[in-house]
Amino acid sequence: MNELTFRKATVQDMDWLYALFRSTMKHHIEQTWGWDELFQKHGFAENLPASSFTIALLDQEAIGAYSLMEKTDHLWLDMLLLPEQFQGRGLGSRLLETIQKKALARKKPLRLSVLKINSAHEFYLKRGFVCCGEDDWSLKLEWRLPS
Repeated sequence: MNELTFRKATVQDMDWLYALFRSTMKHHIEQTWGWDELFQKHGFAENLPASSFTIALLDQEAIGAYSLMEKTDHLWLDMLLLPEQFQGRGLGSRLLETIQKKALARKKPLRLSVLKINSAHEFYLKRGFVCCGEDDWSLKLEWRLPS
């Protein structure tokens, strides 16, 4: 199995992170609300600082990233980005396991929101998340600590 390692993102990674976000999320956002490039780029830069991201490396090559925020009573997985060419190989599961271990270490549940149109919700449900709410566009999911 190839070695999966992690590093904190830096400001120099922001163009790469936005390109990753765009390549993985544009289709879903476009179908849900429409895609406005300037709005998305500005919103990404304003709301998701590099310091919130961890970059996943496979044999030293950056392949994906996640943004995890610590809240008072839970961890919030703002995004987990893995390009299509790396999906279906167990890498997403390995990324998520790393994040779940952080939740376990902090003794906090892990929460996220996923667009209904994005089949990623099936990925999360298969890995122990439960639906705890929804709105017109998204499902609210939670992974609870084992009892």
